[in-house]
Amino acid sequence: MSVPRRYRHLGDFHKYYSGQSRAPVLTIVIGGNHEASNYLFELYHGGWLAPNIYYLGAAGVIRYGPWRIAGLSGIYDKRDYRKPHHERLPHDRQSIKSVYHVRECDVRKLLSVSGDVDVCLSHDWPAWVELFGDCEELYASKPPFHESAKKDGLGNEPATQLLDHLRPAYWFSGHMHVRFYAAVQHTGGTIDETVRKLDVSETLRSKLPVFDNRYTAALTSATPGVEKSKNTTTSFLALGKVGQDPDTYLNLLELDHPSRSENAQYLERTTNDKYHLYYDEEWLAITRASNDSLQLANPETLVVPPSRRNTPQITAETIAGHQTWVRENLTAKGLLKIPQNFVAHAPFHAAGLVGTEEQPVEYPNAQTSAFAELLQMQNKFEVLEMGSGSEGEESDGIEFG
Repeated sequence: MSVPRRYRHLGDFHKYYSGQSRAPVLTIVIGGNHEASNYLFELYHGGWLAPNIYYLGAAGVIRYGPWRIAGLSGIYDKRDYRKPHHERLPHDRQSIKSVYHVRECDVRKLLSVSGDVDVCLSHDWPAWVELFGDCEELYASKPPFHESAKKDGLGNEPATQLLDHLRPAYWFSGHMHVRFYAAVQHTGGTIDETVRKLDVSETLRSKLPVFDNRYTAALTSATPGVEKSKNTTTSFLALGKVGQDPDTYLNLLELDHPSRSENAQYLERTTNDKYHLYYDEEWLAITRASNDSLQLANPETLVVPPSRRNTPQITAETIAGHQTWVRENLTAKGLLKIPQNFVAHAPFHAAGLVGTEEQPVEYPNAQTSAFAELLQMQNKFEVLEMGSGSEGEESDGIEFG
């Protein structure tokens, strides 16, 4: 975990992992920059971190009843954005930080998503999103934010592109340790063109690079043939840091029920009248189409193999072909429900087991193996023999975290 030495103390997640505690409601999470990145890496495609706590992966889309939920883990650093996932244990001073940096290969997958998305999660804010809210008050109360914005360094530029492409009804973020709301209006054109049409003061326009007509955003090319969502408004909410005033870091929302028709399979309920979590049919197709191009470092040599020269470009047609496979082999057979297959595969915490200067070994996760087997694709994370542990239980509520 990348965290200053003064903050190195054991929290309470190990109790949820071992079964001592249990999340009272279904909790859907993404990763940030102060997580146990080794554990999240084992669940690159997503999975149960503990019973009732589901991780969306480096990037992911799932279904909860009528709601389609997407997420992007990590924070943005342009120096690492176009690199492959080259970090493996043991981490050095550089890789323990770069391991949680957003990668273009994961953003590209989310840029391949079509149709409506209802909820999207990111850790750092999409760049320029503050300009759709009371940015003057924000900059006044947080001068470092204004200084970063003047250098075009506030927020996650790839997340802004995803905001423009996915156009979810709701977008939630954290990271900045302040509560902030904005209503993003999608007016067409590129996202930086939309920003330039905003009604902001001439003082701000003169200081922020995005308002310079010569400004060009370094964005990733969208997947050929995949159109943007037609939703016109996104409600953005950022929350503060746990431990501050609860009004800043905790918010209860009642989400509007999507009006579109859905596959009835997603709407099945548990015995407690809650929805099940389901894989998203299109996301499975995108994951399957992208797997051959996924680059990881060899866990023994830490060398990333060169890209395959003949890997075909992923297009809407490529994804459609894989989606046909998913429908015939998974959807038709009732296999889209996310299994309750959590297994505690690493040792439980015990006093003195691991020191603060030591690093754990890499534990391949059985959930990742099962996911690859489900999609009949190569599991690029399989390096060691699996451990065993206790099973998870049924979900009984929902919380976005």
